[in-house]
Amino acid sequence: MSFSHYSTIYLEFKAHELKVSTLDKYTNIVSQRLLCVFGDSDIQDIKVSDIKRWLYDIDDVGAKSKRGYLGVLSGIFQEALYDDVISKNPVKSVRLPKVSTEPIKPFNADEVQRIMNNADNLKYRCYLAIAFYTGMRSGEIIGLKKSDINFETMLITVQRSRSRFGESTPKTKYSIRDIPIIKLLEPYIQELYSSHDDSEYLFITQYKKPYRDTNVFQEKFWTPSLKKLGIAYRRPYNTRHTYATNMLYNDLVTPVQLAQLLGHANTQMVFDVYVNYIDSAYVDFDRSISIYK
Repeated sequence: MSFSHYSTIYLEFKAHELKVSTLDKYTNIVSQRLLCVFGDSDIQDIKVSDIKRWLYDIDDVGAKSKRGYLGVLSGIFQEALYDDVISKNPVKSVRLPKVSTEPIKPFNADEVQRIMNNADNLKYRCYLAIAFYTGMRSGEIIGLKKSDINFETMLITVQRSRSRFGESTPKTKYSIRDIPIIKLLEPYIQELYSSHDDSEYLFITQYKKPYRDTNVFQEKFWTPSLKKLGIAYRRPYNTRHTYATNMLYNDLVTPVQLAQLLGHANTQMVFDVYVNYIDSAYVDFDRSISIYK
């Protein structure tokens, strides 16, 4: 049985399990990375050495992407294993490349204020405020409906996300959450909330429709703004890193509370990423302390 046959089966089954965006990602991996190498081969004839040669020849992506490719490849072989076409999954014998995580570079307080002060567009200014003051993901922000904003309890309820693939639930079940509206954020939301009655969504285009994605904010406002202000470029997702590191650094939340605010299942990401960053920042370290009194 051909590798191509089982790649089709794999994607067919995944269509019932994955979000549209993730399925699209897997489909691209199969079509662009796997079929061109293994497509016509009998799946029983593909050896561990064949997979290693293919993996080591990839030089246009990093270790994280390679791990993703191997994950999909393993899933295809697993379907053949379930059908007893092969006796073992050869990917299990391939050592996954180590992922070297790029150090995060959050914006400092001065940069945040300069970015906010340079935002003349109402929708973009509110988008920035929610991003910097809640740590919400971009898709969650543009997916907000007015009904998600409760000015009595001062809470934002996150229960959907929008992308070029349409509207869906947030990234994980833990991403469905309530986030406090702090006093600094309230006037930004109030201004946009009161600016239109044309849609149930908080953010709408000139055509009174919800945004499909945040590309227009990035291309029209974000990138030019950083260039104008002379601030080193970081992608908009960095607003989430900035929120997280400052909440911890200023002792405003515990790691458990931060994980809940960000929509993580547990504190692993908090400790792996944000706490490590803060622990390495010794600028304000009190060097006058007496350790052994």
